[in-house]
Amino acid sequence: KKQGAMEIKTFTVADLGLALLSEDFWLTKTLPITKQRALSICHNPRAEKDDPALLVAYQDNQVVGYLGILPDKLFFNNADHKVGWLTGWWVDPCLATKGVGAILLYKALNAYRDRVGVSGGSKEARNVLHASQKFVTLEPLKGLDIRFRFNATSAILRKFPWMKLFRVGFKIADVMLDEIVNLRSFFWERRTHIRQRLTFEYISSIDAETGRFIERHRQHDLTRKGKADLDWIMTYPWIVSAPQKESASRRYYFSSISARFFYLGVKVFEQNNGMVGFLMLSVRNDRMRVVYSHFENRHAPSIAAAAVYQALAMDVSTLSLYDERLVKSVAGLRCPFWSTQSVSRGFFLSKAFAGSPLADCRLHGGDGDFAFY
Repeated sequence: KKQGAMEIKTFTVADLGLALLSEDFWLTKTLPITKQRALSICHNPRAEKDDPALLVAYQDNQVVGYLGILPDKLFFNNADHKVGWLTGWWVDPCLATKGVGAILLYKALNAYRDRVGVSGGSKEARNVLHASQKFVTLEPLKGLDIRFRFNATSAILRKFPWMKLFRVGFKIADVMLDEIVNLRSFFWERRTHIRQRLTFEYISSIDAETGRFIERHRQHDLTRKGKADLDWIMTYPWIVSAPQKESASRRYYFSSISARFFYLGVKVFEQNNGMVGFLMLSVRNDRMRVVYSHFENRHAPSIAAAAVYQALAMDVSTLSLYDERLVKSVAGLRCPFWSTQSVSRGFFLSKAFAGSPLADCRLHGGDGDFAFY
């Protein structure tokens, strides 16, 4: 059977709002976006109604490729500059050699007048970016994964599924190892007097005090996220906390469901200094990430201790830090971890930004679309 011609449709933020009201859009065998993500894009405080937000390639009325675009702003030279972060880039494997991915990329570049960015991305996506010769690489964020709990059961069964027979033995080992962690955590808290030195306030949206604090500490941030932006991320996540996948999430090729997923804002106070830091955390299953962090350099050891304390209190296996000041401070904490591993987050911007003074601009672990995963 002869295949029909390919058609690429552009959906603006306003179009996604209409799609949410339409039944037909959600009936395709492959979904180009989830309702949760579309709702989030519609509430993005940095998006205009006519900003392109999704490109979809159709063949014979079936979705064969798509590329999401997250409208944002970059701040340098005393001005803000519109940018679209590419997100959720997928092509039907049957058409992988037909250049559909590259066509979607060039459409996105055109839609944003060559002002687009990419955070992370698969190896295949990075290869297409490199081949296009349209992008420059920013200095990657050097981070650290700190592993507190061993979680032998999931680690071993992921690698060797046939060892399910011994699951009970692994679970017993996990319980014993966790008790060692709990004991080490108890002595670490006693040794560092963390509860006497620091106090915390938890928030689910940015209050006035935190808004002012962020305002004072974000001057050098490339994306300068403020109260409205962080409230939006926390209120309209892309991932839903649910016990299992449902039909829509099986038709979408990127993360949309996790057993545990939430955001938490943590205000950090020192006894005699008042508020010294703010952490925006995301917890996904057994991993906690510091998505945004604001503090003065001299308070880095206290804020690093606060992040470790929260991770231990929330019983996660791994804490991911992407602020180099926090990474440097962890070594001096002598906290109870099993192992640490250096990690990095890569960012790419199209060459339209190549001459811009970006070297002095600070990136956060949640910039691009990283905050949503």
